[in-house]
Amino acid sequence: YFKEDKLWYFKKGFNMKVLFLGTSLLLGSFISPLQAEESKNYLSLGGGIVHPKDPEGNSTLGGTAYDFEFKIDNTSLFSIGVGRKFNEYRFEFNYSKATIESDTFSVTSGGTGVTSSITPALKSDVSSYMIYGYKDFINDSKFTPYAGVGLGLGHFSAKDQTATVAGSAYELKGGDETVFSFGLKGGISYEIADNTSIFTEGLYQNFASYDVSEPGYETVNYDANQLFAVSAGIKFNF
Repeated sequence: YFKEDKLWYFKKGFNMKVLFLGTSLLLGSFISPLQAEESKNYLSLGGGIVHPKDPEGNSTLGGTAYDFEFKIDNTSLFSIGVGRKFNEYRFEFNYSKATIESDTFSVTSGGTGVTSSITPALKSDVSSYMIYGYKDFINDSKFTPYAGVGLGLGHFSAKDQTATVAGSAYELKGGDETVFSFGLKGGISYEIADNTSIFTEGLYQNFASYDVSEPGYETVNYDANQLFAVSAGIKFNF
């Protein structure tokens, strides 16, 4: 397992280097026009509805290659952000969390459906740790449209499962996996008081692919995934 461990640490290290390099470029692209004397700190709280893409992946079980897919229903999301505003630009650290669940597990081999089931039903917490840069399109009204881009990490946490495929049972590791992620946001805020505004926004977020491989369990390769969310919230300047 020494070679696999080296590869795991290399992949994690590479993802972190990409994250920090991308974040530095993102921040650097905004910093030059900023005027610090007009800066403000803020706290945002939000929640909404998430439409995640059905997780897909593949594995070789008993010498046969299988593709699988979980059917995921829409779920809820909450987020908290802490940021700083410089005129029409903002920078924000944002934490969000959603829990996805599925009791429908479909498996194919060579394009042909295979009888399958999984226990317990999939339940995975998806947490995001993101740094966003925003551009506010300031105008004469109390409505302020904005757009932003973010880089960060996504974390998946799920329980172990037993998959029964074509009559044979296989142990799958749930695990805790952290992957590179990027996001795009667009929304509009409305000022309701001098230091308070409400907002609504749309989010697209992408998560990198990853593998779950541990002795005693089947190796599973999960494809890159994505989600779309619509949320609303409140922001306090201080």
